[in-house]
Amino acid sequence: MIYDVIIIGGGPAGLMAANVLESHHINYLLIEKNERVGKKILLTGGKRCNVTNHLLVPDFIDALHMKHKRFLYHALKSFGPQEVVSFFKSKGLNLLLEQGFKYFPETGKSQSVVDALTQSINPQHMILSSAVQKITFNQNIFHVSTNKSDYQSKILLLATGSNAYPTIGSSGDGLKFATHLGIPYKPFTPAETSVYSNEALSLFKDLQGFSLEGVKVTVPRLKASYKESLLFTHFGLSGPVILHMSELIHHAIVEGDNNIILSFIDYSEEALKTLILSHIKEKLSTFLQILLPKKMALKLLLISGIKDVNLSEISKKDMASLIDLLIRFPLKIDHVESIEKAFVNAGGIIADGINPKTMATKKIPQLYVAGELTDLQGPIGGFNITIALSTGRLAAYSMVEALSKQ
Repeated sequence: MIYDVIIIGGGPAGLMAANVLESHHINYLLIEKNERVGKKILLTGGKRCNVTNHLLVPDFIDALHMKHKRFLYHALKSFGPQEVVSFFKSKGLNLLLEQGFKYFPETGKSQSVVDALTQSINPQHMILSSAVQKITFNQNIFHVSTNKSDYQSKILLLATGSNAYPTIGSSGDGLKFATHLGIPYKPFTPAETSVYSNEALSLFKDLQGFSLEGVKVTVPRLKASYKESLLFTHFGLSGPVILHMSELIHHAIVEGDNNIILSFIDYSEEALKTLILSHIKEKLSTFLQILLPKKMALKLLLISGIKDVNLSEISKKDMASLIDLLIRFPLKIDHVESIEKAFVNAGGIIADGINPKTMATKKIPQLYVAGELTDLQGPIGGFNITIALSTGRLAAYSMVEALSKQ
């Protein structure tokens, strides 16, 4: 039998596509290498699954790092965060807003998200524990070989995900299949991950587990900055600001620059000098504790090597050093976390090779791609599942339209 569509991958993108195909009574087959679908969903958000967020589509796109982030406008315009919330509500699962930003299932369990995505899918349309080994495309038919059997289809959707979470079977197989089919891609690289720094470990060893709010991290090589909370760890640095910037830090290291700059306080140099003058009779330790939590203030005092005297007694040279420590603290990064341990991977099938209005590849119009297999990713906070659901849905509707014209 030749199926109308074969979907490879039972993650959020593949499952959303299956929902659309099911509702249009398309003859399709979903092939998943694991014994169950949605295994990665079960691990996300501390096993609670941060499904999406509260951003409007323009703000959602602005929050992405990618230079080609406008690629996602078409997919998100028809199925953005609010449509994601409505979709799950239609499946009987309410998503609750937490901290005014992140949406989680009201059950508090990621399994509820998987259940909602699979409840409308006919089990006969899914083949589990079946690893795809090779894909070829001959005479307008896709030939899919697995460890169990061979299948054929008129249209193929690759939704195999990235290398993230290899413990649940993620292996980046989609790039191997892209090679089979001659589709251009970028190798996967780590994103949304912690960084290793012996220098940070040496300087801040006694701050392990301490989190500091409002720290700006700058990657000078790429002239990029972001401000969020910073976590000192037993191997270097982590926390939302590092996770957000890790992809750029990795690229800078690859380009030969392993330096970052930390700004511990949100002051310009001139504003800080003015503040110092207004506290000129204060002791240095007292002044630092006005700006920072005591633990951090005393640590920077120790690192500075400046005596704990009144600000008025500090030399110009030491004052300049103090200002640098507060708003331009240089730090060397050894490497980012491995690609396998990263929350998200950058890279994948390149956006330039995909039609943003359909998710079809330009080289083979009958081949569609969606989710993390594509070079489309965002920070933590519901971005990546939203992107997967949105691109999977767009691909499915495009496939339905393509089939109607055959």
